[in-house]
This record gives sequence, C-alpha cells and structure tokens, in this order.
Amino acid sequence: MKKIVAVLVSSLVFAALFVGTGIASEDERKGGKDYEHRERHEGKIYGTVEKFPMDGLGIWVVAGKDILVTNDTIVKEEYGKPAVGAYVEIDTDKKFTAHNIEIKRGHK
Repeated sequence: MKKIVAVLVSSLVFAALFVGTGIASEDERKGGKDYEHRERHEGKIYGTVEKFPMDGLGIWVVAGKDILVTNDTIVKEEYGKPAVGAYVEIDTDKKFTAHNIEIKRGHK
C-alpha cells in the first residue's frame, strides 16, 4: 500500500511540474519583460572612483577595477556628481561594462 501511495504521489508531482512548464509562456519562464535587462547585469561593484575621464565616457577606475562607461550607461546623480573620490554603486556585465551607476556619496 505504501508503494502504491508513493508511486501515485510522485506521478502527480511529475505531472504537475510537466503541465506547469507547458502552460507558462516563454516570456513567463524567462521572468517577464525585464528578463533581457536583468540578464545583462552580472554583478555590482561598490567603491570610490579613483580615475575618471573628463567627459565621463570611457574607462573609470573604481575599487581598482576598470569599468567601461558608454552612452548607454545610466548615471544617477541624486547624491552627488561623478568625480574622483565619489563613492558609487555600479551594475556591470561580465566584461565590466557599466549599465547603471548610482552616486552614493559625492567626492570630499
């Protein structure tokens, strides 16, 4: 009897997982509209800006890492302007291209 119940329960679990996957749309399986946006962000870097190009585009050095800042990078300046000495939070991809930079504290 225990074997029958175990087989029945495992069959129902398998069926529920199989059917649930088949019903979800591709967009839902990938997490919705923001999937592509989230996929490109690999990690966050926190640190002080050590080197900063005059026009803001190009290579920034933050916490000893070279970060590429492009025209597509969003810079949030709520707590200060980007400059050497500013403390920042950066969303990057695997190649250390910045997608979002938030100035957490202006330079001193």
